[in-house]
Amino acid sequence: MRTPVAGASLLLLAALALLAPLASPIPGAPEATATAAISEAPEPWQAVLQSVETEARILDPTWAKPLAARPGDSIEVELSTYVEVATAYVVNVETGSRVDLTVESVEKMADSVSIKDGYVVGAALARLSLPSDAAPGLYNLYLVLSDGDIIWMPHSLIVYDAPPEELVILHLTDTQLGAIDKGILNDLKLARYVALINTLKYELGLNLVVVTGDISDIGINVSSYRNWVFAMNQLLVPAFTAPGNHDWAQVPGLKAFLLDFYGKYNVPARYWAAKWGNFLFIGLDSQSEGYVEPEGLDFLENVLSQYSGENVVAMIMFHHPIFSDPGRYKGDPESFRGALYGSWESHFDLVERFFDIINKYEIVKVVFAGHVHRDADAIYFRQDNTAVYFITTTTSMHGHPQGYFWGAKVVRVTADGQVEVISLDREYRLEKGSIDTTGFEVYSSYGTGGKSYSWIYNIEDFGVALERLTLVYPLSKAVPAEVYKNNLIAEGLTPVDIRIVDQGLYYLGIGTFEIDSSIGKTVMYGEPDETPPQIEVQSVVPSKPFPGSIVTIQVKVSDVGWGIERIYAEVLGTGDEVPVFSGLDPSIYVIRTQAVPGMEGIKVTAVDIAGNTSEAVIELEVPAPQTTTTTQPPETTETTETETAKETVPETTTMEETVETTTTGEKTSVTTTTVETGEKTATATTVETGQTVGGGFDSSLIILGAAVAAAIIILAAAVYRSRAG
Repeated sequence: MRTPVAGASLLLLAALALLAPLASPIPGAPEATATAAISEAPEPWQAVLQSVETEARILDPTWAKPLAARPGDSIEVELSTYVEVATAYVVNVETGSRVDLTVESVEKMADSVSIKDGYVVGAALARLSLPSDAAPGLYNLYLVLSDGDIIWMPHSLIVYDAPPEELVILHLTDTQLGAIDKGILNDLKLARYVALINTLKYELGLNLVVVTGDISDIGINVSSYRNWVFAMNQLLVPAFTAPGNHDWAQVPGLKAFLLDFYGKYNVPARYWAAKWGNFLFIGLDSQSEGYVEPEGLDFLENVLSQYSGENVVAMIMFHHPIFSDPGRYKGDPESFRGALYGSWESHFDLVERFFDIINKYEIVKVVFAGHVHRDADAIYFRQDNTAVYFITTTTSMHGHPQGYFWGAKVVRVTADGQVEVISLDREYRLEKGSIDTTGFEVYSSYGTGGKSYSWIYNIEDFGVALERLTLVYPLSKAVPAEVYKNNLIAEGLTPVDIRIVDQGLYYLGIGTFEIDSSIGKTVMYGEPDETPPQIEVQSVVPSKPFPGSIVTIQVKVSDVGWGIERIYAEVLGTGDEVPVFSGLDPSIYVIRTQAVPGMEGIKVTAVDIAGNTSEAVIELEVPAPQTTTTTQPPETTETTETETAKETVPETTTMEETVETTTTGEKTSVTTTTVETGEKTATATTVETGQTVGGGFDSSLIILGAAVAAAIIILAAAVYRSRAG
């Protein structure tokens, strides 16, 4: 197994030291410290994370590779450690109905987990059976241990009574969480897909989400994976995931990949297969180098051979597309070699084998991929003219080539193998078939203690004409369900159906609304929010700008209550608005503007969802441009009298930069000291070494540090990309 950091360990470790602390959980979410099983109901954020972070946990099925079963079926649940299971049950995600399972056995398989052939092998296996009257739906799985503790896995069981005749699938790829695009942290964009997917479930009959990798921009970014797991478990449909090259970035090896990072929060396997009725899904890892290795193709062929000749529709998922160019292709791969993606083309023997496999097994109908951050669908025709659809979808929220956009693709696949791309906002073309989600601006906010959840939306520029929105609200059980249901704010929306569904450990509010306005918000809350936001100015660089210099201000904004609705900034003295950008931490915001004469400072305003407002003023003095005049030097007169140079202390010398917060009505200034010098007084700011009077670091140190960090990251990225292909 190749590791993506070989040959660049020192550079990447240095970059890791700089980057590791940058991303953080969603605003308002507490830190989850889950090392043991759950013994009492936590708030939603903690509960979801504990499902994947406890020492004793479910390895298979997971939320990212759920198990599909019929009423009366026996199922196997793989565990990370041997535990005594007293009872087991499942909870329907949409209705909250509880179904008790029969515990047939729990068998100890080993003392600890192990890794074999690219997947994690559990230490124990529990065998459970479903009752014959279990209703169809998506379920959370709970195991109650003999000591009363609980281990669980959300969204891990699909119960169906009859095999589905078709699946409407949303393809999502290249989220690259932890990175920023268009001034917005990608983690904050997850909300738009939660809202869109849940809305399309009811408006379009959406059944499933498939994700083809690059979930995190850097594979060791645990905070982004946490945000991902929490968001994906707000979906009302199941999901399957496969990894991308960015999910391998800076990961030191296979064990860490499967047990600590991607595998821990998604699927602990490089290759997997799952069946739902007559639909077969196969996930493969195209790893950092950009192709599926021989052992992955061995796995693929072995799985397909088990279903050869059966009435099965197989869909394959991996990150790097085989086709770089959209189009229709037929014949030997040599005839379309120029249309292949580079990392595959450079391993042409694997391309030939892949096409040998899909030509041999005609049950393969769809291949999902991403990576290129643009749509590039292709149709491959076998010799008998049966088609395989290679669905390559644009990035959901990161950088893309000019002319493309953030988006997701909807594909309908029928049980008899028919494939259709449903292009909701345009006429479908192979090179452009995704829904453009750039204009679907939807953000969510997790309230303090999980006692509120809010949505803010602006869909004026969204190309799909929606009549309804379906939104969900994960909420703490510390407040009675009826309180939440009675405390619903909906601006621009008319409630159609509001439910509070007991998920077992927390509530999930599910609301369907008629859209009255393209701009609006909704809050479901247990307690009112009367506390204004807090604004902390972290750095101002440079602290004493000159005309033409770029001033960069970093602020941290927090809110005890429902969360932040908007933040804006303006230049004092000119009244100009200043753009506000996301930082790498969801609570951090960055303001950049050019210093001009007349600038008196920057005012930052934060408004929370309840309408409470705070302001912070950063006073800046920008001197007028200096004018230079040329004069003749005075004549020199010699004198025998020695002149004594005297240093004159001005009446008042001020070196003070002020941060003013209007929420308290008091002026908060940088600490100053007064120095007595005879009858005159000099007022000077006390500045610790390496800091500015604004409370941040000295600009020269920041510039030097940034330059060093940038150099390290650029070198590391160059080495990584040279390996990624």
